[in-house]
Amino acid sequence: MEKEIRRHFSKIGFAYLAGSIVIYAVQFLASMVGKKFVPGVMADANGSFIVLMLTMYGISMPFMGWLVSRIPAQKIEERKMTVGQWIIAFLMCYGLMYAGNLIGTALTFGIGMVKGTGVDNPLVSTVMQLNPWVTFIIAVLIAPTAEELLFRKLLTERIVKYGELAAVLASGLFFGLFHGNLNQFSYAFLPGLFLGFIYVKTGKLRYTIGLHMAINFIGSSLGTWMLRVTGYMDTMETLTEFLNTKNLEVLADLGNGIVGMFIFGSYASLILMMAGAGLILTWLNRKKFVCCAPEEKVASLGKKKAAVMIGNPGILLYGAFWIGIMIWQLLQ
Repeated sequence: MEKEIRRHFSKIGFAYLAGSIVIYAVQFLASMVGKKFVPGVMADANGSFIVLMLTMYGISMPFMGWLVSRIPAQKIEERKMTVGQWIIAFLMCYGLMYAGNLIGTALTFGIGMVKGTGVDNPLVSTVMQLNPWVTFIIAVLIAPTAEELLFRKLLTERIVKYGELAAVLASGLFFGLFHGNLNQFSYAFLPGLFLGFIYVKTGKLRYTIGLHMAINFIGSSLGTWMLRVTGYMDTMETLTEFLNTKNLEVLADLGNGIVGMFIFGSYASLILMMAGAGLILTWLNRKKFVCCAPEEKVASLGKKKAAVMIGNPGILLYGAFWIGIMIWQLLQ
């Protein structure tokens, strides 16, 4: 039994590892071909982003999904959520994401202080350069659908017979690592756990896709749109210039941006209230996060169960691959 479980989890790890390697290989090839034949497209932030994302979501991730789908699975019983339950779940998921984001920011700030240079969040710097519609289509529509299929349905259905807790933990960990940098791992891991829990309890992918889309919309599309429309970033630069130079001529520009700054401040306050409400709801509902026990033959492994599930070549290499990517990114 122990060898069977170890082999099963190793197959899962190798499938996700192979898919991850293919993602990097295909994107590298697409970048090289694009620079040779359509250099103008690749020189543009929107063009290069679209090429790289479409190769990932259109080629590499379907290949990863095909590899995972060849591993035996156990279908999860479907249960319904009410609209009210989904809204509460959204607030809780958002609160967890926000908390994870704060943890990631603190960690990368500390690492930046130690190494003497800042640690960038590549997602933020990329999104700020993109057309809002490009961000919406990729980050809000395509990414959540593909990622929920891979890291909720395909992954948890291949682990749930070994226990719902194992499936939820794998969902959060695989999902977080897949983002490839410490910032994104920090704010993807906790929502990944939560979405994994929602899926193993409902068996309905549309619930987790909807939650994922809503979170990404607020974090990527709506946030950057607000920055552009309100001119908040320009206002902050003007305010900094005035404080540094005491040049009264910049006050006119500063005054024009105060309204936008107020609107963005109101939006930020709403975000904080949502995150706070979500964390409070998570705490109040903490006793409901109960996972069903695994099958008796799996439970009989006792304390060895975790070691068997993690201590195999496939899982260890998948983790090592993405942790290596994260460390490399931190050292840049």
